[in-house]
Parts: sequence; C-alpha cells; structure tokens
Amino acid sequence: MGEESEIRSDPREVDTAWMARVLDDAGVSAGSTLLDCRFEGFVGTGQTGCNGRFSLTWDQTSSSDASRPPATVMGKFPSLDETARATGFGGSAYVTEYNFYSRVAPTVAVRAPTCHYAALNLEAQQFCLIMEDLNGSEQGDQFVGLTVDEAELAIEQAVLLHAPRWGDPTLSQVAANPSSLEERAATLSMIYSMLLPAFIERLGARLEEPIARLVQDFTPHVARWAMGSGTPLTLAHYDFRPDNFLFARAPDAPPLVIVDWQTANQGLGMVDVAYMIAGSFSPERRGDVEHGLLESYRTRLNAAGIAYDRDTCWRDYRFGSLWGLIITVLATSMAARTERGDDLFVKMATQHGHQAIDHDALETVR
Repeated sequence: MGEESEIRSDPREVDTAWMARVLDDAGVSAGSTLLDCRFEGFVGTGQTGCNGRFSLTWDQTSSSDASRPPATVMGKFPSLDETARATGFGGSAYVTEYNFYSRVAPTVAVRAPTCHYAALNLEAQQFCLIMEDLNGSEQGDQFVGLTVDEAELAIEQAVLLHAPRWGDPTLSQVAANPSSLEERAATLSMIYSMLLPAFIERLGARLEEPIARLVQDFTPHVARWAMGSGTPLTLAHYDFRPDNFLFARAPDAPPLVIVDWQTANQGLGMVDVAYMIAGSFSPERRGDVEHGLLESYRTRLNAAGIAYDRDTCWRDYRFGSLWGLIITVLATSMAARTERGDDLFVKMATQHGHQAIDHDALETVR
C-alpha cells in the first residue's frame, strides 16, 4: 500500500504532486486533478504518533457530484518527539498499525477509518498513513468518559472486531513479530518488570496506596496473565478507550469509528471490554453499568454465532481488568511526557486499579 521510496514521515514534507499520486493510486481522485494540497496543522494529542489534516483543491470539471473527491484527508506520521519516535520504531507501534490497515482491516467488520495509503520502512524510520478525514466526528475524552449510550456503541464495535476472527488459529501471524503465546508472555513480563520502577518513580506519589501496591504485587503474575484465561483468543484492539473513539457529530457521519490501531494483536476479547468500561466511568458509576454492558456484549456475541456463557464472561471480565494496569505502566514510560499525559496515566491507574481491586482480579492469575 505504498512505495518505500516515496514515504513522507513529516506532514510538512507532503506536497501536491506526492498527494496526487497517492490518491490517484487509491482510486480516490474520481477522475479529478489535484491542484493543491495544503497542510492545515496537527490534530489531537497523540502520545506515540502525530496526526495532521490536509485540505485539497481539485479541478472537478470531469467529475460529478456523486463522485466528488474529498476536500480533506488525514495523515498519520511518527511522533515528532525523539524519544516517542524511537520507541515507536524500536518497538511495534508503527509496524502494527501498518499491518492492521494493509492486512487485517479487511478481515474484520469493525468501523475503522478508510485508509488510502499505508507505507513503512523500519530501517529508514519512515511511516505514513493517509486516511479519510472524519471531520463530521468528534474524538471522545477519557477525562469526560462516556454515556451509557456511547458505551453501547463501543460494545457493538467490539463485537464487530472480535467475532469475525474468534478462535482463529492464524492470528498469531498478525503481530509485528510473529511469535508463540509463551514467547509473548515472557516478553511482556520482562518489559513490565523493567518499566515498573520508572512508573513508580514518576507517578507513585500520586497513586492511592492500595493501587500502588497492586501494581507491584501483580509483577510476578504478568506472564501467567498473558497466557490468557482459556477462552478462545481473537483480534483485540488493546487500547479500546474514549480517546480512540470518534463519535458522529454530523448527520452523515458514522455513529462510531475506532482509531489508533498501534496495539492491535491476538488476545482476549474481554480485555477490550473491561478496559473500555473502567476507562469510561468513575468507579462508583462503573458499578451501576458494567453488568448491563457485559450482557450486551455477550448477547451480541451469541447472535454472531459465538457461545459465551455468563459465568465465563464474568470471569474474563475480572481477568481482563488487569490489562488496564499493564498498559498504564508501559505507556507511562514509552509515551512523550506531557502534563496532560501524566494526568491521564494517573486517572487510568486509579480507574483500572479500582476495577481490579473491586473484583479481586489478582485471584484469577494466582
């Protein structure tokens, strides 16, 4: 989905001729000629990558209203922060997102952005996505959370992501570096142990004592957790939270689009659901809504032909709640440091920590 020699890894390097070739090759031009491509600025507060909007001016004399090309597109590029950029290329973030759009997205039904161009060159540290601009949608905000109706839309998308490849034995090949479950478990345990001291040093003083203790007590059990609960694995997003949700704010916009596929991998579907619920509601409010949302997920899976009973669903929810602690520890060390980022990580540790404590999640891996 892209020639390595033509990759633009900085939105300020994108010119009209390059964008014209990209959109022509993708069939987006609809018979029109691109006259001008202008970078309008960065969008969002990405921690591991940066997004930018481009306005497009077309000669549309040969196109009809029904085939009018887009007035804007979005681009995704490596982070401009040197540390976050090095982490993205040294780890799996950019290659995983490239793999999702170029290989995986057509195999699932989740509503992700339509990708016109995806290109990656790890050796040269180049990465670029050109996607539809969902400017009729609005990004969720983890500091605000979700309404129950918005969470139901997320549950619907979770099923559209998980159901098509539930129990698919080929999913181990989706990852940036295909490996066995045992190898991934050992790697995750090593990384968690390695990054935990920096997490505690950076944010430990801002955590409630039971949560700080849980994060450390979990350390010897991370590898066991990564081996799963026994439920068939599927394709999981692994960062399924409000900041990665785009909700319709215009009549013709899709109800919900899921973005940021840098962590997509084989995993337990309930990890996404547990992570979304804790990240979207205060601990007090979560207790009022979690059972209803879990039943909605289970019912939708059953309707898709996947047998998932209540007891297994609840066990997996408790088990899956521990992912929120893992990703908080890892992301705190890997993302570019900002005041909002630190506030977000404290909020994540608090909400996911209470979820795990309330449901005695650690007992599911002992």
